[in-house]
Amino acid sequence: MLIEKIVSLQHKNNIMKKQLSLVSVFLVFLAMGFGDAAGQLVSIVEKAFNITPLAASLVSFSGMIMFGVLSVPMGVTQSRIGKKKMLTIGLILFLLGAILPIMAFNFPIILLAVLLMGAGATILQVSGNPLIRDVSPEGKYSSMLSFAQSLKAIGTLSTSLILVLIGTSLMKYGWFSFTPEGAAEPVNMGFRILFPIFAVVLLITLLMVMFFVPNQTEKDTTTPTTLGKCFAALGNPFILMMFLGIFFYCGAEASMFNRIPSILIENNPAISPALGNIVLIVALFVGRFMGGVCLRYIKPNVFLILTVLVSIIGNILLFLPYNAVTTWLSFILIGVGFANIFPLIFSICVDRIPEKTNEISGLMTTAIVGAAIVPLFTGFAANFNPRYAFFVTLACLLYLTFLSLRTQKN
Repeated sequence: MLIEKIVSLQHKNNIMKKQLSLVSVFLVFLAMGFGDAAGQLVSIVEKAFNITPLAASLVSFSGMIMFGVLSVPMGVTQSRIGKKKMLTIGLILFLLGAILPIMAFNFPIILLAVLLMGAGATILQVSGNPLIRDVSPEGKYSSMLSFAQSLKAIGTLSTSLILVLIGTSLMKYGWFSFTPEGAAEPVNMGFRILFPIFAVVLLITLLMVMFFVPNQTEKDTTTPTTLGKCFAALGNPFILMMFLGIFFYCGAEASMFNRIPSILIENNPAISPALGNIVLIVALFVGRFMGGVCLRYIKPNVFLILTVLVSIIGNILLFLPYNAVTTWLSFILIGVGFANIFPLIFSICVDRIPEKTNEISGLMTTAIVGAAIVPLFTGFAANFNPRYAFFVTLACLLYLTFLSLRTQKN
């Protein structure tokens, strides 16, 4: 009897450890969503510090460029020191970036803070996505990764809501606002409240990871990689196809976030342009949560085809003459369709070639740099006609259609 009780207690203890480990990793994905704050700060920082649009654009660039610079080297380093240590490093960098604007507040500090937050978010992406596979039940990687990505969407949405709701409320009471030199009206500085909130959540996440995420998992069978091996992996046609899939998906998503507000500004100026992006983020969250459930019953490669088709329908609706119903419906369809493309491509690729997990993680995170490159083409197309930008996003989705059909064939 005593032995049975001891075995039972050990079994319960192991289950609790696994649950706490999974919660810790989910908190990491919530923190990843904070990394999307940089793009939302550009116009606010421009007004706050009375700088040129080009200078303000450095805020977004300084965060996004980290994905292109650090992803592969961090994938190589991760193969040598392990995912937990990489997560810890990423969270510490992210936390430092969130603390800096609390201690001092000027434009160079904001740039440095976003740079550190971008570096931290990059490392979290490199380590977090494959780590979900280690802590997930057998055969549930795709569904668990989709659910984790839904938490990332909550992090992004919370940033938007803080900026729109809390920031505006604080300014009514004269908090977090000031009038820059030469300006006629005070500027809403409510975004400063973002950084203390980020810091608290990141500190809790860091402590959870340090205490509850195991140093090594039973599923970790990968061997240390090198930069040469990492880039050589692109010689595998399947990995290259999936790499381009992430590149074009991230480019299309970033382009949507950039161009959707312009539709509202052009056709319905009475509505806040930010509302379009908020609807898109909510649709992303709902889509990822639904994806986590649906993937328990539908094969990932089949679900990928369905999500891409929904995205294409939403994209096509944007070409129609402005109508409130079809426009808002297109935003919802795009968000729901886009929601699971990244986790599906990533998980399908890792499940297909698990021995190259570290190389794939580094390369796929590097491909996020598509979010900085594709919008250049949508912006160029929009110079001729705002609707032309969506031909570029449609081209990206057509490539994803090709990719999804190829994965089904394989």
